[in-house]
Amino acid sequence: MFSSLSKKTFSFFFATFFAAIFFITNPSFAWTGYDYDEKSTIEIEEGNLVREGLVIQFYDYKLDKYHAAKIIFVESVVDGTRIQIKDLDAKRERIFIMQPE
Repeated sequence: MFSSLSKKTFSFFFATFFAAIFFITNPSFAWTGYDYDEKSTIEIEEGNLVREGLVIQFYDYKLDKYHAAKIIFVESVVDGTRIQIKDLDAKRERIFIMQPE
């Protein structure tokens, strides 16, 4: 009985250890959205805090480059989250509809 309990305990700690390693080292996913005016998919990568007034970086697939942007407005909409930004590189406002996380 003692050896059976040890095996169960060892298995529990072994599984817990690998689960912890997976979640610590697993890269977080990016947030994907679409700019309907520009007909472009955009991606906000992990590490960008999307809050009004903050500056983020996003990747524009149509232009194939990163842009810096200041968040103007964020709101929930039926098909995700609407983010209005000031594109600091292109010097104009844009609106993204982000997919639900």
